[in-house]
Amino acid sequence: MIRATFERDFSGFSLSGHAGYAEAGEDIVCAAVSAMTNLVVNGADAFGAVAEVSADSEGAQVVYRMTKPCAEAEKLLSVFYEELKQLQTQYPAYVRVRKI
Repeated sequence: MIRATFERDFSGFSLSGHAGYAEAGEDIVCAAVSAMTNLVVNGADAFGAVAEVSADSEGAQVVYRMTKPCAEAEKLLSVFYEELKQLQTQYPAYVRVRKI
């Protein structure tokens, strides 16, 4: 299961786990989350946010924390949260999303 946790103010997020929807290379849930994550991290950077990012592909974990927030990047993270919530609705056994 992919677990996503967002800061309440959308200044950061963490993702961990594997979806387990299908075999590696065939997992559409994992592919969707991976694509969205790359888009959000690169988009936030393009908007001018400065962040600490750590990724561990072996442990399937990404942690993103803005050290210099910007309003556009926070909105982007908010949209990412909403998209993952929709994915959770479609695939509840494979994705869990929360705000802290």
